[in-house]
Amino acid sequence: MDGKQTHKAHRVHKAGASAKKKLVEKKRKNAEKNNPRAFTMQSAQKADRMARRKAELNEKKYHLPMADRTPTIPPPIIVAVVGPPQCGKTTLIKSLVRRYTKHMLSEIRGPVTIVSGKKQRITFLECPNDINAMTDVAKVADLVLLVLDASYGFEMETFEFLNLLQTHGMPKVMGVLTHLDDFKDNKRQKLVKKNFKHRFWTEVHDGAKLFFLSGVENGRYLDREILNLSRFISVVKLRPLTWRNSHPYMLADRVQDLTDPEILETNPKANRTVALYGYLRGTHMKGKDRVHIPGAGDYQLDQTELLTDPCPIPDKERKRLDERHKLIYAPMSEVNGVMYDKDAVYIDVRKTKHEENAVEGEGEKMLSELQKATNPSDRLAMHQFNLFSGAKPLPATAVRRPAVFDDVELSADEGSEVDSDEGSGSDDDDDDDDSDSEVDDDAASSGPVDYRAQRIAARELEDRLNADNDDDDDDDILRRVYSDGGSDDGSESDASDAGLGGTGRLAPVHLGTKRVNLMDIVYGDGDADKTGKSSKSRGSNDDADDDNVKSFAFADDIDYNQLRKFFITGDNDNGEDGEEKSDDDDDDNDGEMGAEEAMGDFEDLEIASDDGDDKDAEAGAESDAESAQSGSEDEGSDDDDDDEKEESNRFGLSDEKMKKLKNKFDEIDNSDDDGEKKDFYQQQKEELQGYVDSTRQAMDELAEINYRWSGEYVKIVIEDMPFEFMNGFDPSIPIVVGGIPNEEGLSLINMRIKRHRWYPRILKTGDPIVISVGWRRFQTIPTYYMNDRIKNRMLKYSPEHMHCNAVVFGPYVQPGTGFCAYFLKRAHRFGIAGTGTVLENTQTIDIVKKLKLTGYPEKIHKNTAYVGKMFNSSLEVAKFEGASIKTVSGIRGQVKKASGDNGVFRATFEDKVKMSDIVFLRAFRTIPIKKFYNPITSLLSVTYMRSIADIRREKNMAVPNKADSHYKPIVRETKRFNPLRIPKSLQAELPFKSKVKIVKTNTKSRAVVMDKHDKKVATLLGQINLLHKDKTKKLREKVQKQKAEYVRKRNEEEAEADARRKKRRKTFFRIEGQNQRKD
Repeated sequence: MDGKQTHKAHRVHKAGASAKKKLVEKKRKNAEKNNPRAFTMQSAQKADRMARRKAELNEKKYHLPMADRTPTIPPPIIVAVVGPPQCGKTTLIKSLVRRYTKHMLSEIRGPVTIVSGKKQRITFLECPNDINAMTDVAKVADLVLLVLDASYGFEMETFEFLNLLQTHGMPKVMGVLTHLDDFKDNKRQKLVKKNFKHRFWTEVHDGAKLFFLSGVENGRYLDREILNLSRFISVVKLRPLTWRNSHPYMLADRVQDLTDPEILETNPKANRTVALYGYLRGTHMKGKDRVHIPGAGDYQLDQTELLTDPCPIPDKERKRLDERHKLIYAPMSEVNGVMYDKDAVYIDVRKTKHEENAVEGEGEKMLSELQKATNPSDRLAMHQFNLFSGAKPLPATAVRRPAVFDDVELSADEGSEVDSDEGSGSDDDDDDDDSDSEVDDDAASSGPVDYRAQRIAARELEDRLNADNDDDDDDDILRRVYSDGGSDDGSESDASDAGLGGTGRLAPVHLGTKRVNLMDIVYGDGDADKTGKSSKSRGSNDDADDDNVKSFAFADDIDYNQLRKFFITGDNDNGEDGEEKSDDDDDDNDGEMGAEEAMGDFEDLEIASDDGDDKDAEAGAESDAESAQSGSEDEGSDDDDDDEKEESNRFGLSDEKMKKLKNKFDEIDNSDDDGEKKDFYQQQKEELQGYVDSTRQAMDELAEINYRWSGEYVKIVIEDMPFEFMNGFDPSIPIVVGGIPNEEGLSLINMRIKRHRWYPRILKTGDPIVISVGWRRFQTIPTYYMNDRIKNRMLKYSPEHMHCNAVVFGPYVQPGTGFCAYFLKRAHRFGIAGTGTVLENTQTIDIVKKLKLTGYPEKIHKNTAYVGKMFNSSLEVAKFEGASIKTVSGIRGQVKKASGDNGVFRATFEDKVKMSDIVFLRAFRTIPIKKFYNPITSLLSVTYMRSIADIRREKNMAVPNKADSHYKPIVRETKRFNPLRIPKSLQAELPFKSKVKIVKTNTKSRAVVMDKHDKKVATLLGQINLLHKDKTKKLREKVQKQKAEYVRKRNEEEAEADARRKKRRKTFFRIEGQNQRKD
């Protein structure tokens, strides 16, 4: 049979006897399985143990409740990819970025931010193999992907980073095991996975996630494995850390040098003005706060600006993310051919073969011209721009004509000053209006109006405007030139004339042009949203082309009190508030209308007019509506506004009634839920979260203050940055900007430290060491000591396997903050030298050192002695007057007075001392703390302090050899003491018990005379002993003969065995030789 055999599929009976039988059998089995009595506890003790065990497991789940201060729109979570070199970190980031965004990055340079979900963004950060960079990453990472090389094993960099994490706040850690394709044997691979998992659990915690990446295809890991990892990243729950929640910080994803190029041409080493971009995290940050950049030092913020989010979360709820919402923001990596550097933007315009000979477009021509230009002035000189839409283009080098205002001519310098003021503003129209408002009121005409000049100017303007045939647009432009308030209605202009005292028409003012923005020309109008918002806030109906025309008119008789209301809110100079002046405002309504029309775009959005809401609604200005509502709440409003506010909800009830109803419903709900009482833990969590919510609500009301909040994308400008920061800029090294509130002063820091068990050498007092605490890393000189409840005794070396205290000099740090210590020069495989916590900040601390002085008696007079060779002068003796001294024999004494100037002093003892005694004084000397603080500026170039041993090693210097420091053998002479002699007169007076007793004895031996019976007994014992000795002698000789015979026989047997082995060996080798010859 050529074809493959096929079998008919089995068809299950759905009806009939067989089907009914199976259904009954299934029900019977389920009935047995669902028996409620079958699985009950038969023993009450076992049930009690199970209940206790369940309660203990529930208690283990509890942890200290912490406030969740995550903002409404949280910043992207920082996922740090950490591992030793050549373990697959870059490939892992590329694979994850492709999984989320369908982009394949050519290289990873700096942070990469992507939108991973409907409410989540992720910033991937590759950690370089440098202990300084690893320390910074450990302080900001929310989730750590620990990449492990399965073919090599755990490396010291992995353990060092885990210790850094434990010191600075342990975030979530997940392991990724790579290079598993090197194992061809499945059993071996399975064993390696098991060993890695258990070792990883030992270092992190039991049950920590460990992912396995089996291989690489097409430059990335397998899609199924990356999908599994990405799902776990998306649903991970991050525990808030206290330090990060109480300090503002930012991970810079873009760095830009804003220094004037002319300054750099004259002085390349001048301090720079640097702009850092990134998402703000932690708490809020003010505009002039002090910040610390690890590796660069402390700086003061010069400017903090809120920018549009480059990688925003989708604006509304979506079931899934479309391709257009899967954004990626990696300014220092090349994404879609665009890459930002520290001082330039690189655009890679890739052409296919059929596009090489194609005609370049306007944008490409602009790019090529920009590349050819040598400096900004040359670039500007090559461009042309339109003053009005459709008008003849003007070159950038064109000389402007002076403006004439009623026979008053402005010089070219004054016109250039006005133009520079207009161009110095930001792209936002509101800022331009503010800058233009600086024009002096004297620019308006104060004499008779020259109508002929106005008509001539109008004809010239119409000739230059080659716009469309839309009459409304032309009329609008002309009205903006000649009007007094920028309004379109003639009635409003009439009202303004009446309000301004009937001045009629006003003379035209200077027509300014908007400065050309090259960034908008090359990359498009990036500030379109801002411009749109600002135009809406003004409530104008001008077209986009009309933005280049600015016209303002001011009258001589404007009521400056009315003009003041547009710019100043709150109380007036006399202390009267807005409510007291409401009547006056109603009386002067006409004057206000005139002032409003005279001001035009210059409206104060904080003041709400009584009947101006309809205008705002018609103009569609959302910002005006919000400011009008806030102004009405601050200054009060009329009954009509109150009625509208009361009926703002969908039920038509006021806010007070709705609040009362809500409280009643809450009481009913609480009464229904009385049966479900919350435990203490849940109550504490809710109470803590209530504090956070109330604080957040209060802070939201302070939105007008210049604060930058967590989750916002901000631009931070720092001046006076050393030039090494930009010259040595490396995108792969993370740049962290951390706020340091109340942490600027220097003091003594008392710490509790322990040498790391893997560091091979003990720590020595006086050796410079690097301390990483808070945002800072600084080099200092520690002094180790132990507290014995009485004094702080200095230690020359740290203990071997226990904690000790240390004092260093550095900036203020919050007590309880963890720190780690390491040396700049790695001398061993493991770099972390010690870890600990901060105890307190203090200004003074007394640490004492043992001081032992020795002296020898020179004169002895009863219990008084003169001791020398202990001090060198009488001044030293005076300092130790009254000190306790002691001899080697244990006789105690006291220092009295100096005797002479050579350091000899008089001392008294409790007994008479001898000339051979040694007198010593035990004291404690307070040692000074070395106040040395050297910030680690790894991003700059600064020389660090080295230890004495390093200097000697580098200069090949020998250790000084002091003879007094050598250990010498101790030679003690044996003293002979004379026998005790008691005078006979004293002996006679002693009692008998204490008298010396001499007993005289006869030392000569006496002869013993035995009788007849004793002689027989002695003779019999002698004979018996003789027989026993003879018998023992014969037995010994017999044993020796037997032993000699046994040795002889044994030797003979060994000789025969050797002969047999030798013969067998000869026969074997003879046969082998014959076989080899045959072969």
